Amino acid sequence: MKHFLTILLAAALCFDSFAQTGPDVLIPKPVSATLLQGETSADVAVKTVIGGRKFKAAVKGLPDYAAKEAYRLTIKGKTAVVEALTEEGAYRGKMSLEYMKLMCGDGRLAACEIFDYPRLRHRGLMFDLSRHFRDKDFILKQIRIMELLKLNVLHLHLTDDAGWRIQTDKYPLLTSRAAWRDKATWKEWDESGHNYAVEGEPGAFGGYFTKDDIREILAHAAKSHITVIPEIELPGHSLEVTKAYPGTACLDSTGTRPVFTSDLCPGSDEALQMFKDILDEVIDLFPSEFIHIGGDEAAKTAWKTCPRCIARMKKHGLKDVDELQSWFVRQFDEYLASKGRRLLGWDEIMQGGLAPGATVMSWRDTEHGAIAAAAGHDVIMTPCNWCYINRNQDNPLALGEFVGGYLPLSRVYAYDPADGFPDTSRLLGLQGNLWTEHVPTVENFEFKAYPRAFAIAEIGWTPQEQRSFDGFRPRAVLLTDKMRSFGYNPFDLNKEWGERPEKSIELNHLARGCKVTYNLPYSSQYPAEGESALTNGLQGGWTYVGDCWQGFQSDIDVTVDLGKIQQISFVGAHFLANIGAWIGFPVKIQVLTSPDGVNFADTTEVLCQVKATDDGAVYTLLGDFKERQARYVRFKAFRSDRKFHDWLFIDELIIK
Repeated sequence: MKHFLTILLAAALCFDSFAQTGPDVLIPKPVSATLLQGETSADVAVKTVIGGRKFKAAVKGLPDYAAKEAYRLTIKGKTAVVEALTEEGAYRGKMSLEYMKLMCGDGRLAACEIFDYPRLRHRGLMFDLSRHFRDKDFILKQIRIMELLKLNVLHLHLTDDAGWRIQTDKYPLLTSRAAWRDKATWKEWDESGHNYAVEGEPGAFGGYFTKDDIREILAHAAKSHITVIPEIELPGHSLEVTKAYPGTACLDSTGTRPVFTSDLCPGSDEALQMFKDILDEVIDLFPSEFIHIGGDEAAKTAWKTCPRCIARMKKHGLKDVDELQSWFVRQFDEYLASKGRRLLGWDEIMQGGLAPGATVMSWRDTEHGAIAAAAGHDVIMTPCNWCYINRNQDNPLALGEFVGGYLPLSRVYAYDPADGFPDTSRLLGLQGNLWTEHVPTVENFEFKAYPRAFAIAEIGWTPQEQRSFDGFRPRAVLLTDKMRSFGYNPFDLNKEWGERPEKSIELNHLARGCKVTYNLPYSSQYPAEGESALTNGLQGGWTYVGDCWQGFQSDIDVTVDLGKIQQISFVGAHFLANIGAWIGFPVKIQVLTSPDGVNFADTTEVLCQVKATDDGAVYTLLGDFKERQARYVRFKAFRSDRKFHDWLFIDELIIK
């Protein structure tokens, strides 16, 4: 089979993009690129020089990982010369050449010299394959783009509640039962009771990679100098395991019946041995230094009453369930170390004490990564507010269902993983994560992944001081346009809507700048601008995350002091709803007024007529138009008791 990029090149020559194509089109942007006199054709002869004396001198002083991938590409006359210390470095140089050839619509390349090496050693993407399984061919297709972008790590999230996705010989029920469910989409399965199915029976949806599938993926990745890191989730996100093998689940307080939750039982010897056995099979397949064990979002509720967990805690002197989780993780840290591998986990593995050899993947924020690094642990940064590329990237009213906040290409690109690290020696790199709860199709996966994966690639490769979004975006447009012509489905930057227009408009009204008294507190998790948030004239954007939207996990009850008695004709507020994020509209609002702030009367109510859907964010203005005079206005919004209506979000209380 022809190499994919050879096919792309043949097709690319049919398109007229540039009279002459040079290094200015490359993603990631090279460290150094110089145009030379002349040009050549796309079928230029390629010469590779490994370990040349002059190149050794050029990379002297670079970190080992950077020198390993460094290259110099010189295109001059009819020849392209790639110099490097290693085959990996030479491959990165060849990818730069192939990239330019891909963009070379008329077959003419600019004469140039590129000297290049990566900023960070780990530049990765994570694909969640549990919520919606994707087959081997899909993975190979994405590897072809990753190599073009010089991404060097593919992290496969292979197990989770929604399905076990890798052949495991010693525990066959993990693939004959735990890999299948009775609903095609995660959403349907989640809402209908988490029912599993049997392989081959009518209505069974799912799948898994055979070991031969994994070997083929690994072979293709190795040719592209991409490391594949498997993730086998524990102790949380393991409902499928406990349902297939109940001995791995906690027991009720009587010790007689299993309690099926998403958590494994850390008191279960069966669970401990089972996952050591599974890791043996995983290690036999995957040559990666790191094995990811998950470690995130364990609820630990059943552990508090499970007799086996209580006995384990007593035996080892563990004071709480956080220390029990830490003990459980340490067993696998030691086991992987005995096999010559390193444990990698989400930042919750820090709870109760971090295992000595563990590397932390910091996802909840940037602070956990900095803390782990300061404690002497290696860190990979993937904070959700910058690196979760399953989040909404444009106008949610047009793009439909998503989870999380607004994460446009510009925000991803603005992230600097070194920010907050006084010492970056423990910073291995960064990674973009694509979780698939609401990504049911291949097309939707690629729509969310690209072009934001381009930004991850450039952040990890290009020196921070040389990065510019204004310079990056035109290159991203070129590559997304090209990808569509080759059967990918990236988001079309040419049609990008951008931030919610209301966010750029400041409101002037009677309450602007007035004091607000909170009769019920707002959430410290989503404070917006604190006590000035509701009367500062600022409106929220598409997202509730880090924005002007103020969040409440209760009803809203605030009082505004207008400073003097005034004529009022309208009182209302903007609300955001996003059921996927457990944010609903209020069932009603209530307005009360007072001349003195003590005696409130003149009550009016307005019922919410707008439905909060789970297809994405919805915005509405709720208010009344009653004429009155008052100095104090008390505004209430009543939270619904329906499922997934846990939060209320408001950006401005408007009084006219």
